[in-house]
Amino acid sequence: MGEGAVGKTSLVGRYVYDSFEGDYLATIGTDIHVKMVTVDQTVVKLVIWDIAGQDNFAQLRRAYYMNASGAFFVFDTTRPETLERVDEWINALFTVTGKIPLVLLENKVDLDSALTEEEKDAVKKKHSIPIIPTSAKEDTNVEEAFRQMTRDILVKSRIKKS
Repeated sequence: MGEGAVGKTSLVGRYVYDSFEGDYLATIGTDIHVKMVTVDQTVVKLVIWDIAGQDNFAQLRRAYYMNASGAFFVFDTTRPETLERVDEWINALFTVTGKIPLVLLENKVDLDSALTEEEKDAVKKKHSIPIIPTSAKEDTNVEEAFRQMTRDILVKSRIKKS
């Protein structure tokens, strides 16, 4: 989840298909992708929902959040305004899902950042959420971000079962 044009679709494309399309094309509603992975000797089928970031899809997004096991909030390091509404996004998600694993992705780190470390640290501290710096274009930390999310989901599901 995250504002439009932050790179959500590019991150999913890099992770699922190991490809990067440089041209921006807004996601309409949602795109669903599937990838089988092995994390810590556990085979997991990931069903990844790439959800539109534009405000006119806000009501639709709530329906997509139902039954989510984890979420990424993606922001564009070159556009500080993409981090400003993080509280709204997180509240909308947790209102539907309850507390689920959440990781913030600072995308486009191959470009110069317009955010200060203090701004990022304030968000991390307020929500007790890690921020992983990523670049879909250069394939920086994309695999690591999805692996971390998958681990967090597995840990939560194992705790729930015991």
